[in-house]
Amino acid sequence: MNRRDLLLALACAIVVSGCAGETNRPQATGKGTVRAINAIETSPGIVYLIEERSIGTVNYKSASAANEWDDLAYTFNFEVTLAGDSTRTRVASQFIDVVVDTDYTIVLTGDLAAPDVTLWEAPRRTFEEGETVFEARFGHAAPGQAAVDVYFAAPGIAPAPGQAIGSIAPGEVLAPADYEAGDWVLTLTAAGDPGTVLFTSRTLTPVVPGSYTFTIFNTDANDVAPVAVQLISATGASSKVNDANFPPRLQLVQASTALATADVYLEDNGDMLTAPVVTDLAFRDVTAELPAFVGSNFLTYTTPMEPAAILFEAEPVIAAGTRNRFVTLGDMDNLGGLLIAVDARSIETVARVSLLHTALNHASVDFFVVARDATLEGAVPRITAIVPGSALRRLELLAGSYDLYLTPTGDSSTVITGPFPLDVAYGDVVDLVVFDDVGDPSTAAIVDVATP
Repeated sequence: MNRRDLLLALACAIVVSGCAGETNRPQATGKGTVRAINAIETSPGIVYLIEERSIGTVNYKSASAANEWDDLAYTFNFEVTLAGDSTRTRVASQFIDVVVDTDYTIVLTGDLAAPDVTLWEAPRRTFEEGETVFEARFGHAAPGQAAVDVYFAAPGIAPAPGQAIGSIAPGEVLAPADYEAGDWVLTLTAAGDPGTVLFTSRTLTPVVPGSYTFTIFNTDANDVAPVAVQLISATGASSKVNDANFPPRLQLVQASTALATADVYLEDNGDMLTAPVVTDLAFRDVTAELPAFVGSNFLTYTTPMEPAAILFEAEPVIAAGTRNRFVTLGDMDNLGGLLIAVDARSIETVARVSLLHTALNHASVDFFVVARDATLEGAVPRITAIVPGSALRRLELLAGSYDLYLTPTGDSSTVITGPFPLDVAYGDVVDLVVFDDVGDPSTAAIVDVATP
């Protein structure tokens, strides 16, 4: 055999050997599904990866989609930018050897820097055409809370001994079961005590067919009830399950110089005024939170002690289980109100600041955030061209000491107001409202509005 033939034979042997090695690799025979749930109440969005490839970001009380993966072995990783850092840190990992037609849910709880990882497994549910049932399971992802008994029944059926579908402690999940289409109510009681009701949902009508996970979370500052429950679908959509016994909340802010001091009535039908919920509400006043109604809320502002002397009326529509702020603003020719959904959840890696501009004397402003005692020379506004009554603006800051300024849009040499000193720590939530200054129209006032 000459040299050329020998080299050719060796090349063929290498190819055959390589092909033989490939046949020893695992071969997928089907698929399973994997999702992740973020149950760390002070966390920012957590980046979710399969091996080193990003799948998406999972926010608190939310889930990723249930992605399909071949029945092979994978490590799912979770990364987050911790307070003060500029790059992400890998904080948790979960190895899963995927089994065909199995659904896996990775639940992150506890400390953001070192989360506890729990894996829930269940057979993957598929539905035949025409099925009129939905699958539901119930999980507990609220560390530090007690175990609960779970009742799931038609409206009007109270918890009774022996009727619970199961009991779950933190980290546990009940086996999935099928339920007929229709109206249902979820009730949670203290374990072993059906008389101690902790949570009663409004009537639920899950879409059929479908697969759902009812999950208990720790509450945050946006919750109006002492127990938080989310309904998570197979697609990853997460919606709040509201407690029927806790109404939404409404805070009033009077930001119109044209609206006289008023008594305020809050009704759910608008037929008649009974007693004011607030008296003598004046310009720049901010009320405590008031119990509100789900749906239309009829607000009537009247001359104090004169219910028939109506100054202003509004009908904000409020969703169940929410915290809200209603701001009156504008002049007499354009008097109106702005309903704002309050987002007071603390995030431990940033300070959260919101700004609402209501000052009609300043048609468009730029908002500057600079280090304490720094000048505006060379500074770039954090928010530009804010007009009165426009949508709430939000930004995030690192912990530190700052000075805030407002200037006319495009003119940083003219200061409307500032410096307004602001000291923030990680986890702080600050809500700022810009009011007109009735004594000096050339200036304005920044007021820190307390959140719940």
